[in-house]
Amino acid sequence: MEKRFFDPWTRNTHLTFTVKKFYESFETPFQRIDVFEAEDFGTVLALGGVTNVTDRDECGYHEMLAHPAMFAHPNPKRVLIVGGGDGGTLREVLRHPEVEKAVLVDIDGEVIRCARQYFAYMAAALDDPRAEVIVGDGLAYVEEAAQRGESFDVILIDSTDPVDAAVELFTDAFYARCGDLLGDAGILVPQSDSPTFYMDRTVANFGRLTRLYRNATPYLGQTMAYPGGMWTFIAATHGEAIATRPTPVARIEAIESELRYFNTDIARAMFALPTYVRRALYGEKRHELPAMCDDPATYGE
Repeated sequence: MEKRFFDPWTRNTHLTFTVKKFYESFETPFQRIDVFEAEDFGTVLALGGVTNVTDRDECGYHEMLAHPAMFAHPNPKRVLIVGGGDGGTLREVLRHPEVEKAVLVDIDGEVIRCARQYFAYMAAALDDPRAEVIVGDGLAYVEEAAQRGESFDVILIDSTDPVDAAVELFTDAFYARCGDLLGDAGILVPQSDSPTFYMDRTVANFGRLTRLYRNATPYLGQTMAYPGGMWTFIAATHGEAIATRPTPVARIEAIESELRYFNTDIARAMFALPTYVRRALYGEKRHELPAMCDDPATYGE
């Protein structure tokens, strides 16, 4: 009998993996961790019963979380990653030769251990001499770093969805404290969920960031194993919006051969939003026809 792993996108809709082999399945003090080999997707890491990383599509998430901010900043020497214990976002950050130090803070050391064991091509970045890897509370680190007067050029929030322990990484207080660590050119980017299945989360996060920062710019990337396949990121800054900053073509081309998703065309096009997303985020008048984020049960109401 085939083994299956069900990732609940909603109460009624699931992503179903056909499992070739389970490697590990256990509870930590923070979450449930499952690691398995799946047909079509390769090795999969699930946290709290939800797909976190797959071999097949991790590049779409990690490259789009990291590179828009890294290229938008003129000289990103110091980078902070909150979460991201699998090492994928760190790997992308360290592709940039300007980086002198990248601090990664993940609360669950077992995620880091699993990454080293099952995702070596991502976890190799954890041993880079420019990386400082801390097993600890990202909220506490940000608070303490601000008190010490530290600063970062780019802060990336590579968290799970805003449920359970991750809720605190989607608050005004946390985002404001991150802002204290950024200079005028500094950029904060949290992953901001599925605009198809969880538009309320995306809208709420956009609202927080527009209240707290001079500019907040949403953009999109593709991750097939995440709900809807389309994912939202929001780049917030006290300085010029990243969409209006020059595209550093030479810098992108210098590493483009190493990438699987991001390129110069993506850099120019990623700010184009589907009409239903634009209407939801910017309060534009809704069309009488249902949108992709609407529950079909409400059609015609």
